[in-house]
Amino acid sequence: MNAVAIWFVLILFAILMAFFSQSKIDYFPIALIIGAIVVVSMLSLGGLRREEILGFINFDTLIFIFAMQIIIYFAVSDHVLEYISLRLVHFTKGDNRLFFLIICIFTGIMVAFIEDLTLSLILVPLIYRTCRVLDIPAGSYMMGMTITINIGAILTPVSSLKNLIIGTEFGWGFTEYLTNMGILFLFTLFSTIFLLDRFIIRKEKEPTEENKKMLLEMVKPQIVIENKKYFFATEIILFGTFLLMFLEFNPALVAVISAAILLLVHNKKINFSNITDEIEWKIIIAFAVMFILSNSLVTFGFSEIISDGLIMLSGKNLFIAVLITLTISSVLSAFLAGTPVTIILLPIFSSLIGEGFFPNPIIIAFIGGVNMAGNFLPQGSACDLFTLSLAKKYKVANLNYKRLLKTGGLFASFHFLSILGYTMLYALLFG
Repeated sequence: MNAVAIWFVLILFAILMAFFSQSKIDYFPIALIIGAIVVVSMLSLGGLRREEILGFINFDTLIFIFAMQIIIYFAVSDHVLEYISLRLVHFTKGDNRLFFLIICIFTGIMVAFIEDLTLSLILVPLIYRTCRVLDIPAGSYMMGMTITINIGAILTPVSSLKNLIIGTEFGWGFTEYLTNMGILFLFTLFSTIFLLDRFIIRKEKEPTEENKKMLLEMVKPQIVIENKKYFFATEIILFGTFLLMFLEFNPALVAVISAAILLLVHNKKINFSNITDEIEWKIIIAFAVMFILSNSLVTFGFSEIISDGLIMLSGKNLFIAVLITLTISSVLSAFLAGTPVTIILLPIFSSLIGEGFFPNPIIIAFIGGVNMAGNFLPQGSACDLFTLSLAKKYKVANLNYKRLLKTGGLFASFHFLSILGYTMLYALLFG
C-alpha cells in the first residue's frame, strides 16, 4: 500500500468529479491537466510503466462511446426515432391516459438501447406539442418520461455507460442483464406508471373529442421522412445493431462496424469530417483519465482497504453487504454524475465480491443504485436537468424544479426499497 499515492490520486479524482458534476465551468481543461499530472506522477513517482498506465484504460468502453455517437447521430438526422414516436402518438387516438402509458413504456424500453439525453431531446418537444393540441398540461407527462428513463436504464448492458462498465467488469452481457434485472425492471416500471396515473394523471384535465380529432389530423408520421432510402437503411442498421448486441456479440465491435456502414451508406450526403463536431471527444478523454485514476487506486491498494472495511462492517453477511452497496451507490449517484461514481466504486465492489460473497445480488444493487438514484435529486440526472430546461423554455406551467424534486424523490425512495427487497429476496432464494 502506498498511502501518499492514494491520497494524491483521491484528491485529483475529487477535483475532477466536482467539475464533471456541474455545468457552469467546462470540465475538459481540468480533465486534461489532471490527466497529465497523474500520468507523469505515476511514471516518475509511482514506479509504474507506460504500458501499465495504458492498461488502466477500458478501451472497449471508449470505442463504444465513440461509435454509438455516430449511430445515434444518423438515427436522429434520418428521423427514425421521431417516426416511431409519432406512430405511437397516433396509436393513442388522443386518449391522454393511453398516451401517458405509451410514452412511459416506450421511454422505459427505448432507453435500454438509446442514450437518455437523445431520447429526451426527441420526446420532450413531442410531448409538449401533443399536449398543446390536446389542450392538457404537459408537465406530468414530461415528468413521467424522465422518471421512467432512470428505470429503463437498468435493463441492458448498453443502456448507459455505467452498465457497460459494470457488465465488462463482471462479464454480464444481455442475457445476464435481462435474466437478473428483468423482473425488477417490469415491477418498478409498471408500478411507477400505475401510481403516477392513479394519483396524478387521472386528476388532471382530459382532452375534448374535438382536440382528439385535431391531433389525429395533425400527427402524420410519414411527414418526418425526408429520404426513404436513408430512412429505411438507418432503421435496418439500427435494429440490426441492437439485435447483434442482444445475441452477445461484442458491443464495441458491433457499434464500430454499424457506424462504419452508416457512414458508407450516407457517403454521398455526408462524410465523417462533417459530423466530427457532433461527437463528444472531451467526454471520451475525460473517461480515459477517470479509468487511469480509478485503476491507480486499485494498484496502490485503496480498493482493498475499503473492501476490507466493508467486509468488517457487514460481518460477512450478504444481506448487509447488499444494503451497503445499494446505499453507497445511491447516495453518491444522487449528488454526482453516475458514470464517474461507477468508475471509482467498481474496483471496490469487485474486491468485495472477490472475498467470497455471492456476486449477483451485489451487482444488482450496484446497477440499481447508480442508475435509479438519479430521481432523488434533479441535479443527479442530466436527463432531469435537460427536461426542466426545456419545460422552462416551453413555459410548461406544471413542471418545475420543486415539483420534480418532490415527486422524483418519492419515487426514488420507492425504487430504493424495491431494489432492496428484490436483492434480498434474490439472495434468499439463490444465495
